[in-house]
Amino acid sequence: MLEGKKPLAYFSGQYPPDPDVEEIPERLFDPYVEQGRFVKRDYVMFADNCGPSLRSKGLCMRIVMYALPDQEWRIDAMLLVLDSAAKSGWSEGFERMQGSLLGYEDWQNDIFIERIFRPANAKRKT
Repeated sequence: MLEGKKPLAYFSGQYPPDPDVEEIPERLFDPYVEQGRFVKRDYVMFADNCGPSLRSKGLCMRIVMYALPDQEWRIDAMLLVLDSAAKSGWSEGFERMQGSLLGYEDWQNDIFIERIFRPANAKRKT
């Protein structure tokens, strides 16, 4: 991101956070927000958007995104993807959109989906 090659960074962790665990490396990114090199958005998924496994434990998810200033639109687009996926279920299409928003090229998304997403998704279905 500092070289301007990656437009968006996405981190997630449990909410409320465990004070003994640093899941989101804000201390590494926030100085660049203060300098105006990155913009930051903090988002917490509550209630129905958390899914039954998290709700049953009293946990939800906190998402922190950083974008280059001229790419801030990607944060809003990512939130739309996450909201839509929470309502209809995560899919290969959402995975591809997420990868594109993060700045990956089509060939990189293709490899990730073929080698990681599809095998992991197949295991969840069995």
